[in-house]
Amino acid sequence: MTRAEELTELAGHFRQSGDTFKASPLYRALCEVVADDELTLELLLHRRPGQQPSFLLFGAVHHLLLSGVEHDLRDFYPSVVGTPARDPAAAGAVFLDFCRSYRTQVEELIATRLVQSNVVRRVLALRFALAALRDVVDGPVHLVEVGASAGLHLHVDRYRYRLGGRVFGSPDARVTVESEWRGDGPAPDLTHLPEIGSRTGVDLHPVDVLDPDQRRWLRALIWPEDRSAAGLLDAALEQAVAEPVRIIAGDAVDVCPDLGRQLPPGEARLVFHSATRMHVPAERRAAFDKAVDSIGDGGPLYHLWLEPAFAPHHGEGAEEGCLAWHGPESTRPVSLVRVDGHLRWMAPLNGAEPPRRAARKAA
Repeated sequence: MTRAEELTELAGHFRQSGDTFKASPLYRALCEVVADDELTLELLLHRRPGQQPSFLLFGAVHHLLLSGVEHDLRDFYPSVVGTPARDPAAAGAVFLDFCRSYRTQVEELIATRLVQSNVVRRVLALRFALAALRDVVDGPVHLVEVGASAGLHLHVDRYRYRLGGRVFGSPDARVTVESEWRGDGPAPDLTHLPEIGSRTGVDLHPVDVLDPDQRRWLRALIWPEDRSAAGLLDAALEQAVAEPVRIIAGDAVDVCPDLGRQLPPGEARLVFHSATRMHVPAERRAAFDKAVDSIGDGGPLYHLWLEPAFAPHHGEGAEEGCLAWHGPESTRPVSLVRVDGHLRWMAPLNGAEPPRRAARKAA
């Protein structure tokens, strides 16, 4: 692809990204401005392959503001100045000026950082799958998260949860995850889980939870208006500091085959990734799928994912907007539950299939 073609593609990406930022009036307003500014788009020519452009640019700018950079742009960010933030509609020219004034710093962040997992609520997807396996798997389940970032989801059994009218999980947890249940009947009971035999993350660049700058990068990837998600992230990071988990640095294509052989033979493994495959370059996605599924070479594999519609996984089969997985007998996707991409809500499938029956279907 030529430079001109890539800039045209980037401009189209920002023009189409407004709906992505429905919950962020600031980022929604900035998308059209960036789309029409070639100098700002040029910054993204330095990004690593597969990285989502708008998340990366907005995250880089947000990171610098959270680091204390002084510029009028800070007045538009509730995460920096609180409630009296200025009207997002007036932010465009100020944002472009920031990108020119701090071009070197923004470019360095874009070239060296990754869009990484920071949505703690997505741990509810892993909790749902584990509860579904409770009566299906004999013995322990080994957790593996690909694209683990700081490994926050691997603390799935250490958090407290509120789903619909139900409360489950650790009563004295540092972290409470809340989500709406949009079903006519009661929310599923996710209290009982199988034994967790081990927990391992895989990430191109694991986040050191003791490093304030790396923690700040995760915070910068949260939209400026979302104080709830920011507070949840801070609490989960403290949990990660208190009980660190193993995270292997490297490309999943290279790491996963060896990891599968290291797990106890014959014991079940649940592999999870959320908004991760979408950042894998298109030409490497088949290799990514093969590597993740190779973890099942030594024992029954349940492969669980929450990915956007533009990065469909294992071909067709799962319904759009659903948490999906496949079991050890087939790679055919099985939908589990309808979800919002950030797990703000969950809803039953049209057939209202309960979790354990779905687990048996995948087994």
